[in-house]
Amino acid sequence: MFKLARSNNKGLLPALFFSARPHSTAYNLIEVGKFTAPKVTGNYECGQLFLHKKLDYRGVVLFPWVARVFSRNNKAFPLLFDSKLKKGEVDDIPGFTKESYQTVIYYQVLLDFRDCPIVSQREGITFLGQNSDNKFYTIPGIDYISHEDVLPYEQSESIRDPIQHNLFQKFLDKRTDPSGVTSYHSTNMLHQFHEDNFDCLRLRDVHSQTTNGVKITVYSFFMGCRSETPTKEHWWRYSILMENVGDITVQLRERTWCIFSNADNKESVTGKGVVGQEPVLAPGQCFQYSSLVSLRSSAGHMWGTYLFEREDRKFINVSIPPFLLVSKVNEPQV
Repeated sequence: MFKLARSNNKGLLPALFFSARPHSTAYNLIEVGKFTAPKVTGNYECGQLFLHKKLDYRGVVLFPWVARVFSRNNKAFPLLFDSKLKKGEVDDIPGFTKESYQTVIYYQVLLDFRDCPIVSQREGITFLGQNSDNKFYTIPGIDYISHEDVLPYEQSESIRDPIQHNLFQKFLDKRTDPSGVTSYHSTNMLHQFHEDNFDCLRLRDVHSQTTNGVKITVYSFFMGCRSETPTKEHWWRYSILMENVGDITVQLRERTWCIFSNADNKESVTGKGVVGQEPVLAPGQCFQYSSLVSLRSSAGHMWGTYLFEREDRKFINVSIPPFLLVSKVNEPQV
């Protein structure tokens, strides 16, 4: 739980940032830090503390990625891209102009374990072991966040460790200058983590679409192959952020996915909710989750639809924009 308190001096002082700490049956507010002005130009440095603007968790920036954001609500986006993908015409999809997407900075971040109860994205990032391993393993508490969703802050002097995560002290080195200002910097372990897992971590493309007052943002990562099965499996992980940008509360009821493999295999999947949940989204609220998908070929694509129920009992369909599933070897030049 968080609370912001501004000074009475006409808002000239930075907002204070508080966290609710349980004490017996009540909660005590402890000062965490004070907000600083968000960066309009330039990137946040490794070690920057922040509050997620939409998901309300505390975190720290690890390193940035430059991503292309393709919005279906952008008039310059080529409509033939989606129609040809859905027909399986992957060899004839149109290219993109600079006007058809935005270049946005996303950050790999470490989130505070204390905030996991209020964050739906709890599973972190999943990897597929290489060589003879071929097992899935997960590092919890690592997420991606766009530059515009970072609310930067400086920690209060009374806070010893601003982020509680078992990788915080391994990834970041604490330094205090002669004036008493504390900052955090990347360690050799963080550099090695970035280098060893570059291909599985790298964020390239982000796809978004707003339908009936709900915005869906999706991005995917190629994880590798599993060869111990009779048919070689290519695995991807994908993350989805759904945001209610309308003016009425909605609840997710059903999902339908169309998964197309370039080996001419098409599959449709329909199910209740997502990851065992049917999240309720009031206006301005978000829900985020991740999942995995496998194909028999090294490339494919996905798209789908969410069925939401509004608080007035009406049902609405919300589009999941098509996105490519490509391996690092066979990535198309689009």
